[in-house]
Amino acid sequence: MEFWASPEPTVARIDATTVRDQLAETGHDVRPDDAERIAALGVGASRTPVLWERVAPLDPATRDFTEPRRRLERLRACGVEPIVTLLHHGSGPAYTDLLDPAFPDLFADFAEAAARTFPWVRRWTPINEPLTTARFATLYGFWYPNVRDDRAFGRALVNEARAIQLAMRRIRSIVPAAELVITEDLQRFAAGDAGAETYVAFLRERVWLGIELVAGRVARDAHPLAEFLRTRCGVRSSQLRALVRDATPPDLVAFNHYPHSERYLFAAPDGGIADVPAVYVAGEPAPAIGPLLHAAAARLRLPLAVGEVHVRGTAAERVRWLAQHVADVSALRGAGVDVRAVGAWAAFGMIDWHSLLRRRARAIEDGIYTFAGPNGTPQPTLVADALRTLTAGGTLGDNGAPGWWERDERFLSLDALVAMRDAGLPEGDHLHDVDQAYA
Repeated sequence: MEFWASPEPTVARIDATTVRDQLAETGHDVRPDDAERIAALGVGASRTPVLWERVAPLDPATRDFTEPRRRLERLRACGVEPIVTLLHHGSGPAYTDLLDPAFPDLFADFAEAAARTFPWVRRWTPINEPLTTARFATLYGFWYPNVRDDRAFGRALVNEARAIQLAMRRIRSIVPAAELVITEDLQRFAAGDAGAETYVAFLRERVWLGIELVAGRVARDAHPLAEFLRTRCGVRSSQLRALVRDATPPDLVAFNHYPHSERYLFAAPDGGIADVPAVYVAGEPAPAIGPLLHAAAARLRLPLAVGEVHVRGTAAERVRWLAQHVADVSALRGAGVDVRAVGAWAAFGMIDWHSLLRRRARAIEDGIYTFAGPNGTPQPTLVADALRTLTAGGTLGDNGAPGWWERDERFLSLDALVAMRDAGLPEGDHLHDVDQAYA
């Protein structure tokens, strides 16, 4: 099994005037020796950003690859294979966005330029988590263009899927053996009552939609959500036919899994459907990736990986979360499921992800190394020790006390969870004091 260690590289346009750049805020973009820190973990690969917004921020024809070239070449010299990401939760530079009809072609132009600059790169992730990015930007209004509209969602997701297909065509014209590594959030949905069952069934189908659009599996009348895309989202049949015609099956699907990836839905008093994290609902199982990966393997019939393993918690809890994911993957591999890699995430930490980057609260999370910002020096955490054990062929124990996602004090009433959501409070903030007690 391959192990990865990767930085959090999001450059997200939060609204029309606000951009959050995790590469700058964590300091990863100004530390040339971070490549050696990643290599010291013994990993085989690292998901590495060559981001459109940073390389060509003002003009699609004016590109500066200097900073990512330094990063990739240092990793290569250290014996770590870069898996290059071109757009990570972004909507592109200021001259385009997810709803722009020109977005796919502009992105493909950039992908070709990246491939010409790095023709030795084998694995590519053109757009990280396309479904998740489209949801956050066009269904929930969290990120630019800050709308809540099914038609915008359909346009954004189809634009992203088309952009991935065109990007891989251009990349493979230069690197014929290039591999597509597609990433997505691996979600679970539980229906708390009969009133939520129909919507939960829809969401369980939507989990796969971004991947299946890219893979050309959403043919008219042959996919459960084809009609939804056409009638509710305004996607033209010709667009679906083009995606089927240019089907680009992923060489690897890397799923990301967090406690909040698992959701609990129930009928709300106002007649709508309430959506809260299942991890805080009494009676719901603790989050686990094993059953979800098993379902993904059965549905997609493609090689799988776990792309991001990170939890907001103490260092010991982050190790326990990693150990649980590795144990689940090892069990699946033993049962014949094709899971090829586990990726430890947030190599140099992250900031303000508890609010999806919408609040500048300086909510810092350490990762494999400590969060150091642009002026500090990252220090290895217990996760670094654990990862070195794994890459050396060792195993991890359960690391002692249960993590917060397993302890009863995480539970809140449904009314309290809905009130927190309606007040705009970040999910999980009620556990901050509890976390400190276990630090």
